[in-house]
Amino acid sequence: MAVARIIQTQIGTDEYDQMRERLGIIDTPPTGGLFHVAAIGDDGNVRIVEVWETREQAEAWGEKVAAAREAAGLGGAPPSIEYLDVHSIVKP
Repeated sequence: MAVARIIQTQIGTDEYDQMRERLGIIDTPPTGGLFHVAAIGDDGNVRIVEVWETREQAEAWGEKVAAAREAAGLGGAPPSIEYLDVHSIVKP
């Protein structure tokens, strides 16, 4: 079952772009990733909404991101992450 992951980061757009480059996902999504949107909250921090094939794939990717974030010294506290089972996906 597909899963949605909603992430409230503690980083701005510059740090977000650095992380994408560091992780090598500028043009290619990670395995299992179906959809990714990054938006800017009122506080200037990035919020991310993703859809994954499985929660296990999302969590495995999250571990890689956490390691890269720590190595880069970005974001202070870990982000808030919520997982939701996907009921419906509509594509154009």
